[in-house]
Amino acid sequence: MIIKNLKLKFFIYNNIFPVLSWINKMCRHDDNKIFLYCNLSFRDNNRAIYDHLIANCYNDKYKIVVSTSDYKEYVATAPNNVKFVGPIKAVLTYFSSKYVFYCIGKLPIVPAKDQKVIHMEHGMPFKEASEGQQKYSTKSQHYTYVMATGRAFVDVQCRWYAVGKDKIVIAGNPKCDPLYLPNPKYDFGEYKKIILWTPTFRKSVSMNMQDTVGDQPILPIVDNDKFTELNDYLKTLGVKIVVKLHPEQDLSKYNVVDMDHFILLSHNEFLKRGMDLYRFMKQCDGMITDYSSIFYDFLLLDRPIGYTEDDFEDYAGKRGFAMDPEFYRPGMRIRSYEDVLKFVKDLVDEKDEYKSIRARVNEVVNEDMSGNFSAKVLKIMGIEK
Repeated sequence: MIIKNLKLKFFIYNNIFPVLSWINKMCRHDDNKIFLYCNLSFRDNNRAIYDHLIANCYNDKYKIVVSTSDYKEYVATAPNNVKFVGPIKAVLTYFSSKYVFYCIGKLPIVPAKDQKVIHMEHGMPFKEASEGQQKYSTKSQHYTYVMATGRAFVDVQCRWYAVGKDKIVIAGNPKCDPLYLPNPKYDFGEYKKIILWTPTFRKSVSMNMQDTVGDQPILPIVDNDKFTELNDYLKTLGVKIVVKLHPEQDLSKYNVVDMDHFILLSHNEFLKRGMDLYRFMKQCDGMITDYSSIFYDFLLLDRPIGYTEDDFEDYAGKRGFAMDPEFYRPGMRIRSYEDVLKFVKDLVDEKDEYKSIRARVNEVVNEDMSGNFSAKVLKIMGIEK
């Protein structure tokens, strides 16, 4: 559950949750109870951990409880020994669980000595922390471990989560496990190359956030009146672009675009097609993104990346960057519509100027490139089948 009013949010954070932390210390925590908490929809690293647990029958031994904003969608079909709950029961579940996994958001309750709590995040730092996250009190420790995929992120994670370096664990993102599975071949018809375009959100209604000063279009660089022209250009080269909008993107200016070579989908429409983002990522020959940390994950595939930056100065001044945006964007800078066309043409021509640069960045942001990340995170937490 997201509280949009920051004053109310921080009042609860600083006055109610310290009492809950005291209560938690008095509770007995079940050695066979796993709790997955996310204050948004069921996705990212928590979903990957859950899928691994169920696929490998961990629910035969462990009680598994999941709390997300869309929990009601899963209640009726929950497997044996699995429950999906809302925000009130989430607190009660925390009081009785030995193992707690965070992905997006947290319950600011201090773990008891017999609990293990890990924050995996939903992406490693690239953008600076949100305004709300920066204003949290740092007096209390809410994690046993905070995950980082590479040592490049350690200092930022320590600052963001107010933890010492001894609490940082290096591990790959569980959500990246599908990148090591066979190519799924989602049906987009015939093409020579396919590109995934993943813009981050500028404005989120659900989280009451806007990360730029100026009002931004639904898609960077390419104006709506250029969509047909771009589709025709892609058709001549046998290339398809699938734009997958961020789950938190404000859709007030959004219209479905489903041409034969240029497809623009909201998060929900993407899911309605039965697609998994990371399975689809494995299928794609290149990526266009901007300031979304998803490119760290795509680096595991060693394929070309283009970075749009039409609002770079605006974004840098409002939200800002936690990492050096020059070093940590190993790919073409896309500043105009013509640059989009060039990125596409280079991909078709197998022209890859940034391969060695990608390798250097990948080494420091993805220290483990061998996959099987969900199992490794469970091992860190001491969860055995």
